[in-house]
Amino acid sequence: MANVRIVRLTSGEELIGEFTKTETGVSVKDPCVLIPSQEGKLLFVRWLPYAKTDKGVEVADSHVMFVLEPQKELEEHYTGAITNNLFVPKSKIATPSLSLAT
Repeated sequence: MANVRIVRLTSGEELIGEFTKTETGVSVKDPCVLIPSQEGKLLFVRWLPYAKTDKGVEVADSHVMFVLEPQKELEEHYTGAITNNLFVPKSKIATPSLSLAT
């Protein structure tokens, strides 16, 4: 995956995704929010999981604080997760079985 970057928004969210500079801001393809967890680990959570983001999400320059290149290990982890579709849940609906005693 080319040009993976961390984008810090004015809201405080830190996104990781495939980055492209646009005329009015930035575009982030397949964005995930970086969430610090215990023991110094980072979690990836899909940003806007209910929307199609595979072509990129445009963010205006006024909402971007900075853009940084991630550490190699973080970039590899993100790329592997996106490439292997680790974020796509299988759609199964659990239905309870009813047994009526007569």
